[in-house]
Amino acid sequence: MACTASGGATGGIIFPLIAQQLLPKLGFGWTVRVMGFVVLFNAIIILSIARVRLSPRMSGPLVEWKAFRELPYSLFCIGMFLNLWAVYFAYFYISVYAKTIIHVSASTSLTILLVMNAVGIPGRLGCGLLADRLLGAVNTLIPIALLSGVLLYSWAAVDSTASLFAFCVFYGLPAAGVQSLFPAACASLTTDLRKMGVRTGMCFSVVSIACLTGPPLAGALIERDNGGFLFAQIFGGSAFVGGSLTLLAARVAKNGWDLKLRM
Repeated sequence: MACTASGGATGGIIFPLIAQQLLPKLGFGWTVRVMGFVVLFNAIIILSIARVRLSPRMSGPLVEWKAFRELPYSLFCIGMFLNLWAVYFAYFYISVYAKTIIHVSASTSLTILLVMNAVGIPGRLGCGLLADRLLGAVNTLIPIALLSGVLLYSWAAVDSTASLFAFCVFYGLPAAGVQSLFPAACASLTTDLRKMGVRTGMCFSVVSIACLTGPPLAGALIERDNGGFLFAQIFGGSAFVGGSLTLLAARVAKNGWDLKLRM
């Protein structure tokens, strides 16, 4: 799962570079078309080599409402809503922060974004390995979400190019882990394979609202702060801290306080 999720980090490197190189030469329309052709090329390769490993099972219901009556599942959905409400804020606005607050050039601001995306590759793989070999997905997700929140709080103290690069590296590692561990952690809450697909899909539907609204909400907070980032940084850090504590509550509701138990 972590290896697959690393594609998001590589896309975060490739597509900004495509935009930087082609927008001045081809304009917006053809730049987007080139991005579409890249996606189409990848999709053709995937469809040509992908095969079903197991025979398909009988599909379950589209929505299983009674799953929300299970406290661990409901708390997990709430916790991941809060985490994914905050996680993409830095990816969307780090370049704007670099240009308007640190006053770097446009090319340097793009480099900063590329660094944050690039460290997402070892971040995803490292967190996945830690979860697989030692702690379990949920047990790994809780501390890295909390660490991501603390780092968003610390972003308010960044006032130089060097410290901004350092923030990108230190934030990009755990934030990538949050994104890659979420599907595996959600699946670990369900022991019945017949229900795993629908319950994972339901959780994805819930957190999709957070992914959609988080960056615009952060942008509104920046505008409310007259171009400052403090309100948005507090929002992001608080959402992460609240999300990690809610995930901890989900873990306790499922397996108690036994920290040696993998989950």
